[in-house]
Amino acid sequence: KTGTLTAGQMEVIKVETFPSGREDALMEIAYSVEQESNHPVARAITRYGLEKGCQTLEVKNLHSLTGLGIQAEVGGEKFALGKRELVGDDSRLSDPAAQSLEHTEVWVVGENLLGRILLQDEIRHESRPVMERLKRDGITTMMLTGDNAGAAAPVAKDLGISEVHAGLRPDDKVGLIYQLIKKGHHVAMVGDGVNDAPSLAAAHVSVSMGGRGSDAALEQADVVLVDDRIGKLASALHLSRKSKAIINQNLAISLGTVLVMVAATLIGTVPLTIAVVVHESSTVLVCLNSLRLLFLKDEELLGENSS
Repeated sequence: KTGTLTAGQMEVIKVETFPSGREDALMEIAYSVEQESNHPVARAITRYGLEKGCQTLEVKNLHSLTGLGIQAEVGGEKFALGKRELVGDDSRLSDPAAQSLEHTEVWVVGENLLGRILLQDEIRHESRPVMERLKRDGITTMMLTGDNAGAAAPVAKDLGISEVHAGLRPDDKVGLIYQLIKKGHHVAMVGDGVNDAPSLAAAHVSVSMGGRGSDAALEQADVVLVDDRIGKLASALHLSRKSKAIINQNLAISLGTVLVMVAATLIGTVPLTIAVVVHESSTVLVCLNSLRLLFLKDEELLGENSS
């Protein structure tokens, strides 16, 4: 979802602590820890911290918690940043104000501090036409996201995606893809983050967003959308289908010509010289037919007019 169907330009809209009153301290911890990450959420927190003039605290022993977030030591105290699951059954989470919202949450969990940063992202304007195009082409779309269900549901509803799997870890995404493959489906996975890399490797076809895609995602991708436009996914699909159709046409032209000329030559209907000329002419025709792909425009690839 984030950075693929959405723009990946997240913004911090609220900082909360439970109990309230330590929002500045929480923001300084998150700002200090997230500076080392290039994830859209981390970039948003870093940008917000700069705007608020947060101090950079000393961070030690920073390491990843696979599928959950990150852990680090800040000011001699251990903190975990990431999903709600990091909080566990902490009694401080019983606060009614701490319930899930329709926003992306980054929880900051420490022995003496608990809070969250709420962020929002904008849906790419071209995402809905692409989803509609894929549906018209008979392709089933499914959203797999590590974000919470509250944040994922509005995006899926707006884009017309009926099947949503939220709160997933990387291995959960891989498991879902293997289930689809086991059922006989051909699966294409589109993603951009480090957590998407295993899923990209598991799918039949992997597509990565090139502009903000992580190195791990780009390495696993069969197709890279270099300008980060999800609309190019529909273009790539249509182009591949056009290419396949032209390949079939070229095979029919070349093999058909050979079969006809061989048969005509054997029965003496056509002189060998004429047969050779016709065969070479078919080669020119095949080349010209292939060159038609160069003249396909984006709106034609998308199956839409320029309006």
